[in-house]
Amino acid sequence: MDGLQFLTRGTKLTNYSVIPNDLHGGELSSTATILYSKLLNRSNLSIANGKVDEFGRVYINYKLEDLAEEMGKSLTTIKEHMRELVDAGLIEKKRMIKGRANMIYVKVPETSIVGKSPVVGTENRPYKGKKTVSTWGGKLATNNNNKQEEITSYVYGEDTF
Repeated sequence: MDGLQFLTRGTKLTNYSVIPNDLHGGELSSTATILYSKLLNRSNLSIANGKVDEFGRVYINYKLEDLAEEMGKSLTTIKEHMRELVDAGLIEKKRMIKGRANMIYVKVPETSIVGKSPVVGTENRPYKGKKTVSTWGGKLATNNNNKQEEITSYVYGEDTF
């Protein structure tokens, strides 16, 4: 890869995807995990464009053919891993008329949402057999100005979620 740089304090990233920590080392295949991160990334665009249904849920439209091309995978592989994400409860699909992209609802573990108190329950488990773990709390850290701030979780940017 050409044009690699070291990260510095002022570095602001663009053109990257996020994978929630709850999905690391879990039951999802690596292809399904990367596919999920692409769908989650596309959700940010839908948020910016106000793509919400009548219940206020953000949805995306993404043709499977486009996903296959972008990921360098076959359409069959994309369908297989979309099914894996549906089975894991990470996405829901709403069928549209023939020729139009389906509406895809991307779900995130509650521990990934800033400002929400995580609640353990079957309806919000990221995937089969994985328990949601609270990440609230944290240590107080001091900086050079002797100001204190509470570290509760990693935040990739206010507009990320």
